[in-house]
Amino acid sequence: MLFEPHSDKQEAALFSDSRITLVATGIQYGKTTIGAVRMKLAMHTFTDPLDNFLITAPTYKIMKQSSLPAFLSIMAGYGTYNKSDACFHMHNGGTCWMRTATDPDSVVGIPRVRHVWCDEAGLYTLYFWENIQARAASKQAPIDLTTSPYSLNWVYKELIKGSLAGKRSDILYIKARSDENPYFPKEEFERRKATMDERRFRMVFGGEFEKMEGLVYDCFDEKIHIVEPFDLPKDTVYYGGIDWGYTDPFVLVVHAVLPNGHRFQVAERYKTKLTIKEIGAFCKDAMEHWGVERFYADPSQPGSIEFLNRMGVPTVAANNDIRVGIDTVYELMKAGMFKIFKDSSPHTLDELSIYHYPDPKDLKPDQHGGESKPVDQNNHCCDALKYVCIMTHRNYAKISPKVPGNKKIRTEKDKIEVLMKLPKRVV
Repeated sequence: MLFEPHSDKQEAALFSDSRITLVATGIQYGKTTIGAVRMKLAMHTFTDPLDNFLITAPTYKIMKQSSLPAFLSIMAGYGTYNKSDACFHMHNGGTCWMRTATDPDSVVGIPRVRHVWCDEAGLYTLYFWENIQARAASKQAPIDLTTSPYSLNWVYKELIKGSLAGKRSDILYIKARSDENPYFPKEEFERRKATMDERRFRMVFGGEFEKMEGLVYDCFDEKIHIVEPFDLPKDTVYYGGIDWGYTDPFVLVVHAVLPNGHRFQVAERYKTKLTIKEIGAFCKDAMEHWGVERFYADPSQPGSIEFLNRMGVPTVAANNDIRVGIDTVYELMKAGMFKIFKDSSPHTLDELSIYHYPDPKDLKPDQHGGESKPVDQNNHCCDALKYVCIMTHRNYAKISPKVPGNKKIRTEKDKIEVLMKLPKRVV
């Protein structure tokens, strides 16, 4: 099968010899084809049966509908695909493994990787990207990233900004509009330009990286909320927020709370496949290093909370009301009372750039009547952040207030709703 590039940019991407090739474009530019063709070239270059190759996608759906069909089409006749193992065995050659970010550790353990293709990489977590780089390290394998712009996450901060500033000579960054593909209809490009929100159009069709729409913490500004570490006052109190995980990551965030209510996130721990004893060791390390007095954890695992307490790690079940948690964190950010020490919390910052409410068009009919909740994906740091903020913010009331006319507040939800209606007061 012969393939002819449709433009100089596509040709440059196809024959890139950079360690990292990043192709970020508008829709229907042909970036998926670039990834598939480059993988084919790599598999014909390294043909030892022990050689491995890696194709990744953010979800199984994207892998099934986009990445995998493009690859299998261009590799027809060159090998066989094993659906149960999600791998392609090349005749007289190596093996290409298909993995998704649904399990960020799914790439761990694959040796002798010669080439990696990350499709729609803009939807990956920083943790998945770190694991992918680790797989490519031993053979210094080239990594291709093909993506549409989604947010100002690690792709923009770590790769694009570094490339544009001339600090990342290992990256070839190619940006292109949809209409730079000569086969994309010009009239459709102009029609959408005239009818779409300008910022949204630049992302979808222009290949421009912008702040994601519908961000939960749209008030977060790295110029304001990220600060250089400094010596904190002696009367600072340290607390931890815990979000449980095993296949999903376990997250611990450490907050330093000053007497005036201002707080600084000074550390985070983010890791999968931890046992409860290993989690306890992380917490004890935080107690020794920072002097953490108490940890506030997701209440869904009371057994784990009890286990930590028996280990000597003082842990309390946190209020996990999503709306109250978001409002508390948002209030602290908006008031300039919450900031993050620079270089302390990369995964938290990555999540803040993508933690968003669902697009209205993605909601089912029965979901439009109630209050929309954020998309429940890649939000583990944000959950840990909510737990520690809601439980240690100075306006959080620890007891149920007496409300005229209400003899009994039956549920925790009822209590919180009453609390939110009361005028704020400094405790």
